[in-house]
Amino acid sequence: MDFLMDQALLYTSKKYEEIYIYFNNKLDIKYQDLFLLCASIGFKNNRKTPREGRGREFRTNYLNSQQKTAAYSIILSDPELGRNIEAFETSEFKLKARKRLEEYAEGGMDLLVEEVFGHRWDGNTLDPTYSEYEVDVIGYIYADAHEVPF
Repeated sequence: MDFLMDQALLYTSKKYEEIYIYFNNKLDIKYQDLFLLCASIGFKNNRKTPREGRGREFRTNYLNSQQKTAAYSIILSDPELGRNIEAFETSEFKLKARKRLEEYAEGGMDLLVEEVFGHRWDGNTLDPTYSEYEVDVIGYIYADAHEVPF
């Protein structure tokens, strides 16, 4: 059932590669941390977007146990992939599951760009003079978690 085999690769998108690099270099937030945060946001908001090109890559063995648990929870809860537990053993499923995580991460990053970064993202880079990105992201997550569903 391990679709996050030790040496499997996950990719961020080329479109948002500079955001991943900025968060890694300036805020010390690793690629896999931001990737899973975005995948969680994308999943929660039912936002899947095909990944645009290959950006930063990281091996699934970089994921700690909590991150793997989050990834497995997303896939198990996915309306399409999570329904057939027996399929988890096939190599085709493992590829689909990793691709689905990438789609949710892309969708989550789309939401962050639209709703959090806004005018500070010019389509290529984040505004380097702004220093509150992590506060804005945490604020977005907090507000989203406490949003009344009606």
